Parts: sequence; structure tokens; C-alpha cells
Amino acid sequence: MGLFSSSPQAQVGIDIGSDTLKVVELGGSYRSGFRLLHMGSAPCPLSVIRDGVPVAPEELGSHIRALLDRSGIKQDRAVMAVGGQAVTVREVRVPPMTKQELTAAVRYEAERYLPYNIKEVYMDYQVLGEAAEDGRKMLDVIVVAARQDVVDQIVAVADAARVQLRILDVESFALLRSVVPTSANGQTSAVVDFGAEASDILITEGSRLRFTRNIPIGGSALLAAIRDAMEVDGATARSLLEEKGEVLEEGAGTADPSAERLHDIIAPHIGDLVTEIRRSLDYYQTRSRAAVVNQILLSGGLARLRNLDRAIGAELGLTTVVASPFVNVTTGGVTQTDRLGAMGTTMAVAVGLAMRGGDVA
Repeated sequence: MGLFSSSPQAQVGIDIGSDTLKVVELGGSYRSGFRLLHMGSAPCPLSVIRDGVPVAPEELGSHIRALLDRSGIKQDRAVMAVGGQAVTVREVRVPPMTKQELTAAVRYEAERYLPYNIKEVYMDYQVLGEAAEDGRKMLDVIVVAARQDVVDQIVAVADAARVQLRILDVESFALLRSVVPTSANGQTSAVVDFGAEASDILITEGSRLRFTRNIPIGGSALLAAIRDAMEVDGATARSLLEEKGEVLEEGAGTADPSAERLHDIIAPHIGDLVTEIRRSLDYYQTRSRAAVVNQILLSGGLARLRNLDRAIGAELGLTTVVASPFVNVTTGGVTQTDRLGAMGTTMAVAVGLAMRGGDVA
């Protein structure tokens, strides 16, 4: 099972989030087009995930199995992913060489930037294409290294859920696959995926990932701030954020005092997010002088926060929209529109994983 292997048979995506479990089943393929068949989500028990890593495979697997059954998914082949701090993705450029030489060269390059011992990772690579550098032909290669202990835990979770793990993908690849339109035509986009504990900032030229960064800021930071400031429990903090949470424009008021109070509580964390996004854009555009980011796409649970897209767009001077993970998928007649809207922003990785299962290239 390689990180870049492919099978047209598996069209179920399972996304293990530290806050929510998500499953999606798609029909079709890139050639025929994808259609949504089933999807579902459920809270992830706090005891089974620690620092984004599964620590109780049997218990987690049983919850996933139950979710698959409730969602009407009978397919026993699935695609799952590794992400966050457990995976490192880099693009390297090397001279043309044999496959054996390339494997050795990629391993050497990987050792230079991995934050952990290369003996502790599973590694895979794929040649993206040729490039010219100082008049010489070179190869652009994308390299993925994932911590062995995390991968082994995910495999154990799949076994416990009684699903056949056909492909182990990378969360950032799955995310881009679902939210970037296939008609992007090389447009450079930044995708911000808000998780519970951390968020990913990705920059893609068309469908090609050019930059990835994980930052330790997510929805949980806002919930903790609300819980502490308003002296409420976690469930109440979540309800307040979902029902009354809003990013207010400077100087703008609201008739609801609790909405203003919530804004004041979460504003510093929104500011931190904007700062990290700006730093990532500045770094990328300094490194890639010809590249200009055209838009920002927001995904994940926090993307539903009212006016967050408008606030980020105003601060950064870029068109910012909430991404739809169904932009490349037909959803008509499968589920209610309001349910798609409510779950949509959180389902991007699961949709992208299922799309990978239908990749017949």
C-alpha cells in the first residue's frame, strides 16, 4: 500500500478528525464524473485521539463502523489519510536519473528537511514533470514522508472498522482534490482548512500543491476562550459560537449584546489566524516571485463562522470565499440541501478521499 497507489474500486472516504468523524461514498470516476451517494458524520470521542493521532484503534474503529452502517455505506473498501504534524510534504528538483538513483536521491533530500529520523517514516514520491534550470533539464518530484507509528495506528483503525484500506492518502491532497474546481486552469489559490486543534494553509497552482503549512490554531481555541470568558461548559460554548458567533466589522454594532460579547472574545484568535495566513502568503510569494495568489478558499468547521470570509478578504485584500467540497461532485437528489449546507465545509477531506478511490488514472 503506497501513498501514491491507486484503485478504481474504493470510493469511500473516511476522515478521522479530532472533533468529528466523517464518511462519504461517491459513485463514478474522473472519467464519468462523481456523484454523491451517502455521507455522514458523528462526534469523535475525546479518548481515542491524542494530538491528532489515534490512540485507541479498537474503540475508534467501532465508532467508524457504526457511522458507516448508519450512513448506509456497505462498500468495504475505503481511503483514509494521514495529516497534520505526522506528515511532511516537499517538492524537490533533481537531475534526470534511473529509478534506483532517484529513490536514493529522494531519500537523501528527505533527510535534510524531515523533523524526525528517516528510519521512523514511511516515504513515497512521484515525479510531477520536467523543468529547466540554468539550461539543464531537471525533474520536479513531490516527496511525502509519514510517521510510521501514526500510519500503523490508522491501519489498525481500518482493521477494527472492518474496512479494507486500499489507499493511504495525504489530507492536504484530498482537500485540494475536492475544493479546487477541475476548471481552475492553473489559477493560484490559497486554501485554509480549519480543524479543531490545528489548521492547514495550502497554496495550489491549479491542482498542483506548491506550499503547505500546519499552524496550531483551530476551532477549539475559540471554544476554550468562550468557555473561560463566559464561564459556561463546552457544549454551551459550541452552541453560542454556532448560533450567535459572528465577525463584526470595525465600528459596526449589533442589536444582540451577546453577539458583540462573542466577537470581542474570539477577535484576538481571528487576528492570529489572519496573521498566520498573511505570513504564509508573503513567504510563498517571496519564494515564487512569479506567483500571485488570486483567491482564498476557506474550509473546515470554522469556515461557517458568519462574516469570517469577508473579514479575511478585507484584511488581506483578496477575494475570499467559503469553499464547496462538492464543486466537482453531483449531489442532486441525494440529500437535503440544508443538510449539505450544514455539513458541507467539514466534509472536504472525506469527499477528496472518496474521489481518490475513483481515480482510474
